[in-house]
Amino acid sequence: MMKYTQLPVYEQKARILESLERHQVIVVESPTGSGKTTQLPVILHEAGYTQTGIIGVTQPRRIAALSVSEFIANQLRVPLGELVGYKMRFEDHTSPDTKIKIMTDGILLQELKLDPWLSKYSVIMVDEAHERSLNIDFILGLLKRILQERQDFKVIISSATINTDMFSMYFNECPVIKIDAMTYPVTLIFDPPALTASTETLAAETALLDKIAVIVGRILSEGRPGAILVFLPGERAIKDCIERLSHEPWFRKLYPLPLYGRLSKEEQERVFKSPPFGKKKIVIATNIAETSITINDIAAVIDSGLSKLNFYNPFTYTSSLDEAPVSKASCNQRRGRAGRTQEGVCYRLYTRKDFETRVMYTTEEIYRTDLSEVVMRMAELGIYDFANFDFISPPGKKGIIGAVDTLNMLGALESDNSLSKIGQMMCLFPLSPRQSRMIVEAVLYYPESIEDVLIAAGFLSARSPFLFPDGQELEARKAHAAFRDPLGDFVSFLKVYRQYMQAENQKRFCERSYLDERIMAEIANIKEQLELIVSDMGVPILSGGKPSDYLTAVARGMIQFVCAAQGRDVYRSLTTEKISIHPGSCMYKERPSYIVAGEIVHTSRMYAMSVSPLSKDIVALVAPALLGKKAGQEARAKAGKGEGKAADGNGKGSGLSEKRSSGAGTSGKLSGSAGNAAAQGVSAAAEKQPQTVSICGTPYIIQKIKGKKQLLLPWEQFSRTVEQLRAERQRKRTDEPDTNTQENMPDSGGIMYDGRLEQLKNLRAKVTIGSYELLAGEKFGLVLSIAEAFPLQPLESDTPFPRTKNFTLPEDTAALLDQLPLIFRTVTAKQKSKQLGFITLFNDGNGTFWLKTSRGFHTALHENLASLQQLIDSAGAELSEAQTAAVNSLYSKIAKLI
Repeated sequence: MMKYTQLPVYEQKARILESLERHQVIVVESPTGSGKTTQLPVILHEAGYTQTGIIGVTQPRRIAALSVSEFIANQLRVPLGELVGYKMRFEDHTSPDTKIKIMTDGILLQELKLDPWLSKYSVIMVDEAHERSLNIDFILGLLKRILQERQDFKVIISSATINTDMFSMYFNECPVIKIDAMTYPVTLIFDPPALTASTETLAAETALLDKIAVIVGRILSEGRPGAILVFLPGERAIKDCIERLSHEPWFRKLYPLPLYGRLSKEEQERVFKSPPFGKKKIVIATNIAETSITINDIAAVIDSGLSKLNFYNPFTYTSSLDEAPVSKASCNQRRGRAGRTQEGVCYRLYTRKDFETRVMYTTEEIYRTDLSEVVMRMAELGIYDFANFDFISPPGKKGIIGAVDTLNMLGALESDNSLSKIGQMMCLFPLSPRQSRMIVEAVLYYPESIEDVLIAAGFLSARSPFLFPDGQELEARKAHAAFRDPLGDFVSFLKVYRQYMQAENQKRFCERSYLDERIMAEIANIKEQLELIVSDMGVPILSGGKPSDYLTAVARGMIQFVCAAQGRDVYRSLTTEKISIHPGSCMYKERPSYIVAGEIVHTSRMYAMSVSPLSKDIVALVAPALLGKKAGQEARAKAGKGEGKAADGNGKGSGLSEKRSSGAGTSGKLSGSAGNAAAQGVSAAAEKQPQTVSICGTPYIIQKIKGKKQLLLPWEQFSRTVEQLRAERQRKRTDEPDTNTQENMPDSGGIMYDGRLEQLKNLRAKVTIGSYELLAGEKFGLVLSIAEAFPLQPLESDTPFPRTKNFTLPEDTAALLDQLPLIFRTVTAKQKSKQLGFITLFNDGNGTFWLKTSRGFHTALHENLASLQQLIDSAGAELSEAQTAAVNSLYSKIAKLI
């Protein structure tokens, strides 16, 4: 049995208690695995702090709140939910006897609105404070206010060894107690892949995964004991990595375990167990394994140096999940995962020069996320001077203005920044302001649609339950098609939920329907908890309302994502334009005049997710400004300049408190830049590029066209570069790479010796083939991915291309499948034209298909995806296993270009 008192935290037990006795705040700094998370609450309990109040411990993740509470309860030999309990959104396992309470940080914020001075608590411990989430930063500011009012109140800031001096300075130079955990030497090896590490282009991701395979094979051949931990930026990259490793002859020796936030508690906990006899455990993880989870038997770390970060644009209300290099501090945290129980090794898949140029710390979440929920909670607590709240890192006026603007559009604030009656109702729900506003609208005006809106809120606040397993994407889409409805995704959500609840065997239903059973159960739980809140308001839970009422309530909450058609397949919202319906939506390829989306995200382009059509009458009620030309002009101005006035969305629900007249009022002036330069097509780094840049030793010219830089890619040269990249990756697969330790690390960034691929990927480019041009204006990173996936050389004139033939299913199925290799090949767009286009598969939705040239890449992308999906829908049962696999493979290949 484990002896807890031997954990490193106990070496500083006396000092911790003495410092806490003399000071209101202390910072406890230690590396992961010291025992601070589980043992500090026990130490405080044994020291008597539970005699004067509750010891509260905040965790940024639900999985951590559950596992920590279970650990402490087992250690103290008490049932979970009594002395020791946990609480998170929609899940409460505490009782009146609970004295050690583990909770998510959002729960503490909820408790603060009922008890602003936390009178029931003697100590609050903010764990994982180094993560600097938005909630953590807000909690620190609120705790600082409480400390001024309560001299008996104690706060412990628990952090990994990342910038702890900032916490000390914020809390008036409070003491920092450092806990040293025993570690073993870790050999550091810089070993970059052929291309700068990235998963955003096919070429770079292939090179990255090839390098990981080489290193894993080397570790196996060396017989190094212990497990392997690989850091990758996201779920898709993790799955791609496992698939890539599966092709190696030594894969049977591995025990591969993915680790990311979407996994269930049981799936995540597998990483702590020993592998089967004769197998080597390899954990492929996101940054969740940096500090939140300690895996004791790791001896080798392979660090891609990448993570995914969410960035929110407060002017357009859109978000993007961007891949970015992690900070130096994160690199060092990842290195520290090895060497905990034995000597270790860390392979960094980037150069030492790259490491040295990275920022010291990750940009705090408060600078890159939507602040509307925090600002609403401030107003709820009676804090109306939002811009001057004492944040540990002040977010600046742009984020605050964007948040106030959002809340004004939702009718949540009065002119003095206090909560309106609608805002007060919104605060009853532990949801984002947009989602809570949907419910309030239904409660006030559409009571027969309340149950439907609660279901929609469940879907929007949980992760997507729709699964797309590798190699089965089209089968999954066909299964999901059973839930399609002409009124779009929001009505499809209702079908999915009700069929799930009515299923006799819910697990089997989810398997058959390609749904995540755990997430469907979470959605059902969220809906049930929201029903309790609505019932406590004295409102009955009714269903059976008109679909138009349901969609009106949704649109009132999602007013910032209500869009009007701007042209063929393109929409504009009140604040931005050039929005496309995402291929994952059941409204994809439909062309309604008006839509509402659950969110708008920016990937390769601006996409509306979770889409339903709206009538003109609904738009006139919710967002009348969208009906005029002026709104389109304002959207273009704001998208281009990042400034202007946000349109008001006075709908039915705003009548209780909003003082502005209905129609096109305004709600706060916006000012500042529209966002980072990458969103405008040219990154800040690319702006500094020389006029010539070298890739694989080949020089390419960057010229200004209409004031904007463009990378010229003559196909004769560029095709050789693409082949060089393929050949280099093949060499890296088979050759033993140099041992690039700190002493002999090369300064180059792989074979791209100027090391600028990361900066170049956002630069606009153009491919020239003889006197023809292709992909003009697309980003270089996308162009490189396309060139890797499909041959760009135009078809020879003698290659048959049935431009005028229609293929009618089922009789022409075989003939149509024979044409699939032509998809995405290039040909002249028109006779005598210098523009090349892509061969594209079109269909009429009734079983007839034809090939046609699309001049624009994105048109070809979306039409091909839609037609391949329709092909499986129409002829799936008649296709052989090999034919289905071929269609799936082509679909997956194209979908990766989104």
